Amino acid sequence: MSFIGICEYVIGVIHDQDIWYYVGETDSDGKKLKSKERYSSFLVDAKRYDDEDVLRWELEELPKTMAYKILEIQRCPKCKKEFTEHPALSREDNETEICPQCGVREAVEAYERYDKDS
Repeated sequence: MSFIGICEYVIGVIHDQDIWYYVGETDSDGKKLKSKERYSSFLVDAKRYDDEDVLRWELEELPKTMAYKILEIQRCPKCKKEFTEHPALSREDNETEICPQCGVREAVEAYERYDKDS
């Protein structure tokens, strides 16, 4: 198993201790979005960037009244899901970075094996 790595980048907005994702200024039809519609709590809705320079340029154009963060989207090699949280280290080889949920799953499975053998 190997680390798949960073797929893309998104802009996260800190909102009431949660992360909201920047969707963009316009919808898929080119219609200008209202300010509240420009952010979503779902990663799937986020505007994605594969070029950091374009991302930083667009970040400079956003209102300075909010706190923004550049988030890296990674894909878990075990479950294939995308995530932006800090990765866990797989217990299988102690090298592969996996999503936090798979990390917890591996830890629980290791505990259950240990508890069963005791």
